[in-house]
Amino acid sequence: MPARSSELLKWALGLNFVLSGVSGLTATFASATVSAMTGLGPTWLVTGVGLGLLVFAAGIALTLLRLRIGQALIISILDLIWVVAMLPLILVPSLLTAAGVTLVLILAFIVGAFGVLQLIGIRTILKEAAEPGRYRHCIRVGSAAVPDKLWSVVRNLGAMSRYSAGLSASRLDGGTEAAAGTSRVCTNHKGQSWTEEVESLDDTERLVLLRFRSEAEDFPFPFAELSGGWSVKGAAGGGSLVDIWWNVQPNQPRLGWLIVAMMTMALDRDVPKIVAAMEADAMGTKPPRPATGASLAYC
Repeated sequence: MPARSSELLKWALGLNFVLSGVSGLTATFASATVSAMTGLGPTWLVTGVGLGLLVFAAGIALTLLRLRIGQALIISILDLIWVVAMLPLILVPSLLTAAGVTLVLILAFIVGAFGVLQLIGIRTILKEAAEPGRYRHCIRVGSAAVPDKLWSVVRNLGAMSRYSAGLSASRLDGGTEAAAGTSRVCTNHKGQSWTEEVESLDDTERLVLLRFRSEAEDFPFPFAELSGGWSVKGAAGGGSLVDIWWNVQPNQPRLGWLIVAMMTMALDRDVPKIVAAMEADAMGTKPPRPATGASLAYC
């Protein structure tokens, strides 16, 4: 992931972490004072809220350490839910003190701003290197396998169901070997199928480009256009780096990027497992080596 595109999201998450941490510590260790000044509830309730904020801050810290779009999206949604849940409190007669009303309004504004900025940051990342009206998600996974051996597994396109737990079947149409003009047909456990056309395949560069037939009436994904590819390169310290990417044009032009952001959760979880299974096949190890989640990065 280019540093420029992720800068806004990292800044917003960082400030959110500071606010959540300070607020959590204050509510936990000065609960009696906070309760008396604001009227936000009994001491035990304020303490509980403080502990919850500390857990939330820890979640933000983990997201900052290993930036994941899906986790950032969940944090942003929780921020906005908090704002919606807290604002009605100012309308309850005699519930809050004047200081409590002021505090709720200030925090709601700041937390809401963080949530919105984080969403803008997510959208900025997904638009990086994408064509107008499209979004791009690219995952990079490290592997201990030698690039040529791993590529021989990756290019066996019809065998994808052997490595992906989400597929019940896969096959290659249009030829016995993957090449430009052939297609991969995948079927998931819901019985939904889709076709991926091979636009190009380069054994020298270890690169394959795919276009999903989104024009099919039974195409199961909410995208007007979907394409992507796989690339296997040698890593500096040995082994391989596998890049997998998707270029997406959602059916909904305005909020479709949220669907793409949610899609990244499953991709970030499943792709390292797929690469690990391919690595095991390339290296002749059984059962598949554990998924190396720590090696997952964005590209």
